[in-house]
Amino acid sequence: MKKLDSNEYDELIPLLPLTITAIQVQKKNKERFSLYHEDRFLLGISTQTLVSCSLKKGTLLTFEILASILDFEQYSKAKEYTLGLLSRRDHSNQELIIKGTKKGFNKEVLERVTFELQKINYIDDHRFTSNFIHDAIELRKWSLSKIQSELHKKGVSKNIISEFISDLDESIWIGQMYSLIRKNKAKFKRTDATKRKKKMYDFLARKGYSPTLIWSEMNKLLSLVESE
Repeated sequence: MKKLDSNEYDELIPLLPLTITAIQVQKKNKERFSLYHEDRFLLGISTQTLVSCSLKKGTLLTFEILASILDFEQYSKAKEYTLGLLSRRDHSNQELIIKGTKKGFNKEVLERVTFELQKINYIDDHRFTSNFIHDAIELRKWSLSKIQSELHKKGVSKNIISEFISDLDESIWIGQMYSLIRKNKAKFKRTDATKRKKKMYDFLARKGYSPTLIWSEMNKLLSLVESE
């Protein structure tokens, strides 16, 4: 027998089985229905749950049917939550599952939701990665290592990350370093000349640029700062 993973219906379970004697549209939400046994309110459900569980007046509400109702309700709420996130910005598949789990949704339910949304192209980790890398480079000026780290945090697979990262030219990161140093030129110019190189190195290293890349361009970067 399937175990209910919610305390929402604890008071109802000992009373089962009960016959549904009335189904009414809720006043505050026309997409939800209230189920009754005589004068006793049993629970509220969505239109999708009503249809999917074939609920009608005269249906005998058993523990098994209640478990199915809870499953459909969780699925509907998880899907609504997931679509809400996607309406604001694109997400990776795993990122949605992580966020949904933290929100309290069952992981298996979230996996069903994201699987369905992938089939209709609402979720696509390849598209997400491509857009993420573009914005990270053009808008945020992130280093290669930071981009890789952030994509990993969002649950994008190593294979997908490598697929996109392998096509990026080193000139991108060199250009970003120059842009960052140029933007902070006044700050570095105020630094004691004997400490300037270290300060610039530490600044770029914190941004995620590799030591090899930084030192390969350091003399030119210093010239950029010291020029009028």
